Amino acid sequence: MQEINIRDIPLGGLISIIYRSRNIYLNNMLKMTGISPGQLFAFITISKEENITQERIAGIFYMDKGTVARAVRKLEDSGYICRTPDPENRRAHMLCLTSEGWKVLPVIEEILNKWDRDVSDGISGEDMEKLYLMLRRICEKSLLTGQDNQGGR
Repeated sequence: MQEINIRDIPLGGLISIIYRSRNIYLNNMLKMTGISPGQLFAFITISKEENITQERIAGIFYMDKGTVARAVRKLEDSGYICRTPDPENRRAHMLCLTSEGWKVLPVIEEILNKWDRDVSDGISGEDMEKLYLMLRRICEKSLLTGQDNQGGR
């Protein structure tokens, strides 16, 4: 069997490897919090925008509402966030961190920052800025490509 050279892996495969290896790292590092990598997107977003709705989170991350609802429910059950009815839309709920959520936030941020530092070790700040810019462009084009090709068009 021929060994696969990492240079032969396409962009999507590289992104998939990074995503999976980051999740393995986060699963191990976050065990003591009870928060999974699949809940982090909601937790961090709520910490940055108090009283955000589930629908807004779904829109930011291009996720279905059910996925966001499950993550939010688990965070609420763990005591990290609270939901209050949105006075402007009785079907929506505004989300915010609880005191427990604010306590664990610095721990989570340090875990995330450590992973970023570890995987970017030896890469200059300028190169990292370029990488983020390129990845944002790829993300935008990926979203547009997905929209352009909905329904097999």
